[in-house]
Amino acid sequence: MNDRWQLALAERELRAQINEQWLANGVTMVDPRQTFIDVTVQIGKDVTLLPGTILQGATVIGDNCEIGPNTRLIDTVVGSGSHVESTVARTSTIGKNAHVGPFANLEPGSSVADNAITSSFYDGQQ
Repeated sequence: MNDRWQLALAERELRAQINEQWLANGVTMVDPRQTFIDVTVQIGKDVTLLPGTILQGATVIGDNCEIGPNTRLIDTVVGSGSHVESTVARTSTIGKNAHVGPFANLEPGSSVADNAITSSFYDGQQ
């Protein structure tokens, strides 16, 4: 790599390869070009990722989840059957069948219980 343009091209190619693998494994991406998944992320079966989804670090997504749009999860665990919409979460836990967002901001250590429904603009401390 000689400059940031070449780095960006290499990152785009790697992202395309990662997304292609997840698509082949049954993950639905509404727009793969707007979906960013670190190689360290784990994703369950029958998951739908909407545009603007960014999954980073040791994030784990359970089966039958819908993530996005415009959601960034960093080192976060999402239980099966949950919906996470327009949310930023860092080192947080979201239980099974929970609905988080829109516009939630889960600070490190936040936890959302199984079957919980958060309000708009939830901050993980309510």
